[in-house]
Amino acid sequence: MQIGGRFYQAAINIILVLIMIYLASKIDFVFRPFRLAFDIVVMPVIFSVFFYYILRPFVSKLHHLKMNKALAILLLYALMAGLFILFLFLVWPTLKSQITSFVESLPLLATDFQNQLQQLQNSEIVQGVDINESSLMNKLTDYLSDVINSASEYVSGAVSFITTFIIVISTVPILLYYMLKQDKEAYRKILHTFPPRLRSETRDTLLQIDKILSEFILGRVVLCVLLGIMVYIGFLIIDLPYSLMLALIVAFFNLIPYIGQILAMIPCLIVAFIDSPSSVIWVILIIMIAQQIEGNLLSPHIYGRKLDIHPVVTILLILIAGTISGIIGIMVAIPVYLIAKVILAKLYHHFIEPKISEHSP
Repeated sequence: MQIGGRFYQAAINIILVLIMIYLASKIDFVFRPFRLAFDIVVMPVIFSVFFYYILRPFVSKLHHLKMNKALAILLLYALMAGLFILFLFLVWPTLKSQITSFVESLPLLATDFQNQLQQLQNSEIVQGVDINESSLMNKLTDYLSDVINSASEYVSGAVSFITTFIIVISTVPILLYYMLKQDKEAYRKILHTFPPRLRSETRDTLLQIDKILSEFILGRVVLCVLLGIMVYIGFLIIDLPYSLMLALIVAFFNLIPYIGQILAMIPCLIVAFIDSPSSVIWVILIIMIAQQIEGNLLSPHIYGRKLDIHPVVTILLILIAGTISGIIGIMVAIPVYLIAKVILAKLYHHFIEPKISEHSP
């Protein structure tokens, strides 16, 4: 009963803390200094960890081939710079043109959308359905028109994010270099900060966290790139407007398990409907086929096992993290949850479970 009472009290305290965080988040000036500190301090660490798990296999491979570790890192930096230059020359002009055209066309897109809805409403298919289509169409028009008209605000928010990203990213190469070069030394130092009796459990915990982050980050990136390529080819075949921009949106949102696939379809379906209602069917087919190939053929070979997290938990994490930290919070919510899950499981197994066994009859 005493242990149960402690758990009950801990649960109440956690709920109260979450309520206080939610209420405080409604007062913008309270969190503004913390967000600034987050941008300056935490974001470089997040990006460095992200690129660390992408580049580490290549550094390990080159180091295994007797290449000096520092030289291997610098070589990879040079290759990344080369890929970035290729991106600027081969991809960026088309992407920039599509983004500029999309932003400039936003006022017209709402009108075009309403015209398409009106034509659909007057079609024989819709008139043959016994529903209050006028009310339905009006509500759909109002809702999606608001979405399109407010897109400019999200674009300006994205521009602000990119500006912060450019400022912060200048520190990432330096931090990433030392993470790649001295990761084993850092691992040993972290391990030796714990008492000898806890080092075995700590070692297992660190290795498990490392495995989870490696599988999640590297696996998601590879899957997102492959999915983006498949979707882009499909969009080109049906001649969908803004095909490159939309394919990149699909690839980016696919970083978020489960719900990201749904979010990615929304802008694609809106653009497809404005272009031609029949294009909606093709877009749905293209994305569904690409996602089936990713989920059934690619994921088992890349991950080896499914992500150990329930879709409902994913949605809740994304909603909470997005409210607190915006887009960065959404991107890191799943890895942070998986890490916390490992740590809490180890703490329970090492400290709480033995006490429960002692009090059991």
